[in-house]
Amino acid sequence: MKSRAISVTSKLIDKKEVWELITDIDHWSEWDFNIEYSKYIESKAGQVGLFKVKHHYFFITITGTVEEFRLYEQFTFRIGLAGARLYRKYLMEDTREGLKVTIITSVSGFLAWLWNLLVIKRIVSDTPEDLAIIVEQIKNRYEK
Repeated sequence: MKSRAISVTSKLIDKKEVWELITDIDHWSEWDFNIEYSKYIESKAGQVGLFKVKHHYFFITITGTVEEFRLYEQFTFRIGLAGARLYRKYLMEDTREGLKVTIITSVSGFLAWLWNLLVIKRIVSDTPEDLAIIVEQIKNRYEK
């Protein structure tokens, strides 16, 4: 499985605010400009749930599964692709420099190399901007 991690650290944000933003699946398009549409469908056992997302790079609406949900610490979801699976993990960690938010994107499966070439590299290259938008949106909430 090939993974790429990108982090940002800021004293302007806290875990609760970041958590509320990244786990609000219905509003992902407000901070991830590559998502046209996202909708939480249903909750399964515990905190695991299903959602639908239409991403600019996928051209279709696909179903994802929230796989890990550790309050204020980690949020992981999986999207099934033809011959591969895309995983996106959000980690939050308090440091002396502020809150560190890390987004790890990985893809596995026999066609992972193809999805990495066609889509994943572009998603990862947009991740720093996603993180900047997250920080900016939370900062703007505090200023209101």
